[in-house]
Amino acid sequence: MNRAVAGTFLAVVLLLPVAAALAAPAPQATIRGTVQNLTGGSARAVAGQEVTLTAYVNNAEADKQTATTDARGAFAFTVAPDPARTYVVNVKYKGGDYDSRPITFKAGETARQITMGVYEPTTDLSVLRVNVQHLIVEPGQGVVRITELLVFANPTDRTYVGAKVREDGRRETLSFRLPEGAANLSYMDGLMECCVFTAPGGFVDTMDVKPGTREVGFSYTMPIVRDRATVVRTLDFPADVVEVFGGPAAQLTVASLVRQAPVTTEQGTYTRFSGQALARGTPITLDLSGLPVGERVNRRLLVAAFAGLLLAALASPLLGRRGRTAGRTPATRENLIRAVAALDDLHDAGGIPDATHRRQRARYMSRLRELTDNSSTGNSGPGGEPSADTTGHSQMKV
Repeated sequence: MNRAVAGTFLAVVLLLPVAAALAAPAPQATIRGTVQNLTGGSARAVAGQEVTLTAYVNNAEADKQTATTDARGAFAFTVAPDPARTYVVNVKYKGGDYDSRPITFKAGETARQITMGVYEPTTDLSVLRVNVQHLIVEPGQGVVRITELLVFANPTDRTYVGAKVREDGRRETLSFRLPEGAANLSYMDGLMECCVFTAPGGFVDTMDVKPGTREVGFSYTMPIVRDRATVVRTLDFPADVVEVFGGPAAQLTVASLVRQAPVTTEQGTYTRFSGQALARGTPITLDLSGLPVGERVNRRLLVAAFAGLLLAALASPLLGRRGRTAGRTPATRENLIRAVAALDDLHDAGGIPDATHRRQRARYMSRLRELTDNSSTGNSGPGGEPSADTTGHSQMKV
């Protein structure tokens, strides 16, 4: 073999591994699942249903695929099992919008299986009520900021989609009328900028309300006249419980509610008023006096304060033994869900460190699973499922 031929042969031999690597197919994985209709007490396959899979990289949308369910309600997607990718399956069924939990692949995994539950729709607003409506009142620079957190309950096996259809095709579901003079509206938990629209005197949401519970949070400001403010908040929905908390700098009275023992948090001591079984249209009148001038509300601290006082009001009773002390809040699944959400808000606002958040959250979730396993009834949804389910938009950050 002459020197030229030998050199060519050596080059070919050295390039073979590279060529083989280039020719090798990229690793693939599958996401399989079924779509089931859960209305009526028994799961039924949903055939001919379009299913969308969205891939995200660094929380940004990367690509989409669609598939159609077969006669058994089954679907399948071929994906890249890249640990850096997150996948979400979505089903739009009769006005309801259902998302899976985020799906990721660990090293070596090549298949994932999920079940997407959907429900028949209802436009009957009377199926909804508010388990609890919290209002926290904080004085600021010339204004009072009021933050509200409502926990909606849908105890039926149908998704509430709203009766009124907007010009853009969306359905109005939850409508809120704010107190006269309200300004600086800010949306918080459970409300998305894409789905909320201003309306005369307030705003409307267009997201559905699935069986179980859903949290909605928002805040707004009210003007201070000299050192006083009067706020009339008319209830938009019937409420099992309404609670009002007055910040440390506010002298608050609520004539229509009963004064309770104050709640102490790291941000200070809050006055507390509550009422039960209040009808839609009930006016809640907040009278504030002795308000400071020139102190600006720090929104981050406000969120931490709100979450902190909810935890202070809920945590101790919820983690008690089964034998309850008279007058304590029962350790229901709804209260535990509220406590977990408050804990998450407190952590997000920088109110507690990561380790404390993980430890406390694990305790709440363990108790929630225990209650779910031991009970087949309750307001948290058909089958006793907690509100953060795998079939819809998360009601609670899990």
